[in-house]
Amino acid sequence: MDEQSIVTEFLERCNTYAKASIERKKERGEHEDIPKWESYVEFNQHAIDEIADGTLERWFAQPSEHTPPLHRLGVDEMTHLDRSIWLNSVLSPRPVVIAGTLDKEGNRNFAPLSSVMAVSTAPPYLTASFSIHKDGRHRDTLTNMRTTGRILLNMMPATQRGVELVDETATPLPQGEDEGLLLENFKTLEGQPLIISDSVAAIEAEYVEEHELPGAVARIAVLRVNAVWFSSTAIPVGGLAVLCQHGRDDMTPAPNGWKKRVTKHYG
Repeated sequence: MDEQSIVTEFLERCNTYAKASIERKKERGEHEDIPKWESYVEFNQHAIDEIADGTLERWFAQPSEHTPPLHRLGVDEMTHLDRSIWLNSVLSPRPVVIAGTLDKEGNRNFAPLSSVMAVSTAPPYLTASFSIHKDGRHRDTLTNMRTTGRILLNMMPATQRGVELVDETATPLPQGEDEGLLLENFKTLEGQPLIISDSVAAIEAEYVEEHELPGAVARIAVLRVNAVWFSSTAIPVGGLAVLCQHGRDDMTPAPNGWKKRVTKHYG
């Protein structure tokens, strides 16, 4: 966690405590100190907002001096590994989801994906790419979607537990075996065997079609979103703190650090 996130989390905890104190004082009829606590909350919130919009960025460690991209590196001359590292480093971070599917016998499969992208909201479409195993077999997630037409995309918490879930469900297993059984305390919602209890949200989607990529073994699948699963019915304005892949193998929280809202695209 970076410096801005640490300070923001501390101030938010202070405000949580202060708001609870205000409520206790109201219950006890101790109204004389309430304005002081309300001013304290207001001051902290002002600081939180200025950290978020970058106003206080100069108070924290400064990034290294910017160097413009001066060198053109042709990817066709790179090895597969180098090309993967470059693309994963530049197009980063990306949210990591754990995809849950069922095979034709009803066996569960869980696998992490970092290629899921929203490409349309009307109708609501996602895309995801699926490579193949070294033996030429298609990924179980894609095979299961072709059979049942259903997939659940679990958005993972930005915690060590979230990383553990991603790492373990990435373990290659024979088709039909359940990655969820590799983990202790791995639970799903009652009546929803593909929604992981640890997830912060989930997207329920159906398989629509798939396309070959020219000259590639990976295939692009088009998914139609049917529902979003969340802890409440309130829209999470500002986005969720979800686990992301940064670079080729590292996991990181997002959003992280400062942010500033842009609105010009609304016209």
